[in-house]
Amino acid sequence: MRASAWTFSSLLGALAACGGPPPVANTGPVMDTTGSTLGTLPLAGIYQLESTGAPPPDTTVMTPAGLPRTIVLRHAPPDNVVFAEVAFDSAAFQVAAGQQVEIQVTPRPGAYGLTLRTSAPFSAASITFSYPVHFFAPAGARARYGSDIEVERILAIARLEGDVATFLPSVRPGTDELRTIVQRAGTYLVAAPR
Repeated sequence: MRASAWTFSSLLGALAACGGPPPVANTGPVMDTTGSTLGTLPLAGIYQLESTGAPPPDTTVMTPAGLPRTIVLRHAPPDNVVFAEVAFDSAAFQVAAGQQVEIQVTPRPGAYGLTLRTSAPFSAASITFSYPVHFFAPAGARARYGSDIEVERILAIARLEGDVATFLPSVRPGTDELRTIVQRAGTYLVAAPR
């Protein structure tokens, strides 16, 4: 019994010293905590979560298919806090491994939203919005829901197509964060129904 306990603790120590395996993009199934029950609404029927300060810059990267890739967008200095992360796992792009894929991420000014474009189709990507510092609920949303906390509870990520927003299953992986899985390029934003 002592030998196996020593072996186990030695193994844990060795793994800790190595730093463990590299992180992999979380693009697996998402347990819905908010979003899918909100349905589809006209753009005029939603409150978009607003963002204060300068928006993150547009970002374009080239990445070889077959490798995981995470793009982190940050607010402008001096705070440099995370605005959003877009993550693709190693099997996301539907092209031959090693083929270069261009990914463009364009934040929406004044809002927690972004437009995602890729030069190749993909099967899944996760989008995580982080709003601990620059969160700003529209005045109408505060009046409807009663407080910023109540607005935050109903928030979900929606896909914007023309003048229609379709809410997606969204989870809260951490405080002031929302994540969803998307299967195609497009415009995604954090919102609540009016």
